[in-house]
Amino acid sequence: MAQGSAEVNKQYFNDNADDYDARAEASNVANIIGENILLRREWSGAEWDEATTRVLDYACGTGLISRIIAPYTKQIIGMDISEKMVEKFNEKVNNQGIPEEEMGAVVADLCADELDPSLSNPEYHNFDVIVCGFAFHHFSDVQLATKRLVERLKPNTGVLLVIDFKSHPPPSDHITNHGGHAHHGRHQHPGHGGQGKRATEIKAQDTVAHGGFSQEDMRKVFEGTGLVEVDFVDVGPNGERGKAITFLGHGGGSGKDIQMEREVFMVKGKRA
Repeated sequence: MAQGSAEVNKQYFNDNADDYDARAEASNVANIIGENILLRREWSGAEWDEATTRVLDYACGTGLISRIIAPYTKQIIGMDISEKMVEKFNEKVNNQGIPEEEMGAVVADLCADELDPSLSNPEYHNFDVIVCGFAFHHFSDVQLATKRLVERLKPNTGVLLVIDFKSHPPPSDHITNHGGHAHHGRHQHPGHGGQGKRATEIKAQDTVAHGGFSQEDMRKVFEGTGLVEVDFVDVGPNGERGKAITFLGHGGGSGKDIQMEREVFMVKGKRA
């Protein structure tokens, strides 16, 4: 991800961390995604065993999806570019009394030109499953992002699961909605020193690099990074394939919630 794009994403999600869960729960998106992952455990081809399975939840946010799939894993490590999201993730884990060796998150950008040396530690490799929900459309370079994730899968058996939007027309200037996180059309950033709001404001659209993906797009990326047994499934409420999911967002400046429907897919690939 280009540095400017990474900084915009980090700033945006830091500023939206406090109300992230409330808005995601209102639209029920995280539950739908978590439910679909669990319903398709056999389809995924991954090992789901509470005694052995290690999962990386990349672009984990506050851990909504992690907490749903946790009963089927030994360990979940979350990674997110946003410090505030990681704080919320770990705060919720601590509040639930979950040992940090079973679930925890760290600040990390696997799309950076140079990776933090700490990410070379063995604990951040050889995952049985890597889940990435509604983040690929934020990545400027999805080929690089996929390559970096594949490198962290267990050879021969590790599975990458990506959930994201099917290709769709661009949103209006005032509405942008994403998965477990709904975005405002425009977001004002608090100022410092009692000076009120900043003169600049980040548009949600500025965090979006792609208007969804086609199967052809994703197959090319997955197979181009060495993944095999690539397959797709539609994601919908109650496991219904092909049924659009309703996302909750804000109208620009109106303060009113607006609902939009998007078709969602899940794609899997196994590291060779």
